[in-house]
Amino acid sequence: MHRQKTSSKAGLIWTIVILAVILVAGGLWFGLNRQAQVRAQEASSVSRSKARSVAESRSAAKASQAVEASQKAADPVYKDFAADGLSYHQVQAAKELSVTAVGDSVMLGSEYLYKELFPKIYFDATVSRQIYQVPALFKSLAASGKLANTVIIGLGTNGTFTNEAFQSIMTSIGDQRQVYWINVRSDAKWTDEVNRDLVKMAKRYKNLHIVDWHGASAGHDDWLTADKTHPSTDGQPHYVATVAKAVLAKAQ
Repeated sequence: MHRQKTSSKAGLIWTIVILAVILVAGGLWFGLNRQAQVRAQEASSVSRSKARSVAESRSAAKASQAVEASQKAADPVYKDFAADGLSYHQVQAAKELSVTAVGDSVMLGSEYLYKELFPKIYFDATVSRQIYQVPALFKSLAASGKLANTVIIGLGTNGTFTNEAFQSIMTSIGDQRQVYWINVRSDAKWTDEVNRDLVKMAKRYKNLHIVDWHGASAGHDDWLTADKTHPSTDGQPHYVATVAKAVLAKAQ
């Protein structure tokens, strides 16, 4: 009788233990499974959010591209200069840039293109102008407030210059303005001397930048008229674009 009671009691204890183990294990499994489900739901939510964000970004990019394409198609200035490597954004930047341009007949021939690309330009170019003639002009422009922070100079086609004349020009302009001096493309005997001296001056004046029209037009005699000096009708957009690229690279 005593053995039966003991055996029965032991069996009951083991039954309780087994049930407890089953309950604990089941609880752990349920908890872990629930955590896994929550993580999976969170991961799925994040994935959907990322996918939605990517889709929205692509949609916005396409809309922006469509707007820009429409703007490009409607912009006659961009059409005139796109083939010469000016981007739409560069053309827009040029339209907002205040510029003072002083030059000789090489610059004068492209006046309409300068004014098209740089509508805020003050333009003063004339035939046969030489460098020694302009120190007084620059003093006058500075005194009258007509010198912009961006100054384009196209001189040297008609002769060399002295250090004194050059220094006078740069002094009137000052060191806070950026000066873009277009070098010479011509068969004139002084061309190489002028271009060499311009390089020397660029080392002396930190705000002086040489626009390499001589290099850009090399091998393109079709860009020039019969005198091999003045840009032809076909060459004028290339000439002005060469200047614009140099100016905008610094301005941006």
